[in-house]
Amino acid sequence: MIEIRFHGRGGQGAVLASELLAQAAFLDGKEPQSFPFFGVERRGSPVTAYARIDDKPIRLRTSITEPDIVVVLDPGLLKSTPVADGLHPGGFLLVNSRHPPLEIPAPPGVRRASVDASQIARAHGLGSATMPVVNTVVLGALARATGVISLDALTEAIEKYVPAKPAQNREAAIDGFASVQLMESTTFPVPSLPSARPPVPSLPEGPIASTPTTTLRTSAWRTLTPVIHLEHCTKCNFCWKFCPDDAIEFDEHGYPVVRLDYCKGCGICAEECPPKVIEMVAED
Repeated sequence: MIEIRFHGRGGQGAVLASELLAQAAFLDGKEPQSFPFFGVERRGSPVTAYARIDDKPIRLRTSITEPDIVVVLDPGLLKSTPVADGLHPGGFLLVNSRHPPLEIPAPPGVRRASVDASQIARAHGLGSATMPVVNTVVLGALARATGVISLDALTEAIEKYVPAKPAQNREAAIDGFASVQLMESTTFPVPSLPSARPPVPSLPEGPIASTPTTTLRTSAWRTLTPVIHLEHCTKCNFCWKFCPDDAIEFDEHGYPVVRLDYCKGCGICAEECPPKVIEMVAED
């Protein structure tokens, strides 16, 4: 049995990716299983989905803690989420990234691959410029890199089950299949991923949550980062005044600075800035 875990953000199609993988495996004559795990159901927040593929019926119904394959739809999660937890030597890590596999952080002995799924998705008009829908692209890359499903079965599943733009998604999957970069396992040390974080405490009762954002880790939700063009800043402090997460501080000259460990990328600072000198920029 092959166990696969998907990590993405709300809006990128991680859940549909696990479902399409299962449908393609079924079309290949295999026994599949897929199911999601939702935390905070919000666009941009981390989402996990699972899939299993076997040649015989699957009786297991648990979440996947020791996957054979990990697929990461958003490269920003490499910095904020221990996506490779449980991935053993000889396992496989596929990341949506414009960087080559050698630069992808992973545990020693893990095979790595990368594909610039965001660029391919944008080229096919899937999603938006700041939130491309990359699921079919990474599935095409996964089919080429691992062989767990065939490209023919994947494109057939896309045509049958993708609710919007099936033709564009089909071509995006084919481009992902052709564009994936592969690297075999290595024995030299590679940068380690973040260690597992402590359990998130429950929110307090009432309309206002007093738990700080660094504890709740809402910075992991961020898909857009505020960039302040200080050369035009008037030091009005509106960004600090309206920030709901206390993510703005000031440098020695009185200019605002974004504390990225606190910022979840809500964009309120950019909306409230009178001279409009704050730009929301998509993260890699």
